[in-house]
Amino acid sequence: MKIGRNDPCPCGSGKKYKKCCAAKDAAARSAELAAEAAARASSAATEEPPEEAGGPKPPPASSSGIAGGPRRKGPPPKPAPRRRRAI
Repeated sequence: MKIGRNDPCPCGSGKKYKKCCAAKDAAARSAELAAEAAARASSAATEEPPEEAGGPKPPPASSSGIAGGPRRKGPPPKPAPRRRRAI
């Protein structure tokens, strides 16, 4: 049976589950999911991808600005001030 957020905590503290152990359980579940994802990624990396038709792949685009022009350095520009309506 699933524990509801507003049910009493099963640890016996007398608090609601959401105020007591919900965060710990969520963190443990996230760690389990991350471990599963890492295991899947490592097993997928060991498999060789199938050869694609069409010849060799082109080199990846560099960040030197070839595709989109030079990159700006420094802080982003400030937005234009908002105009207020006269009453």
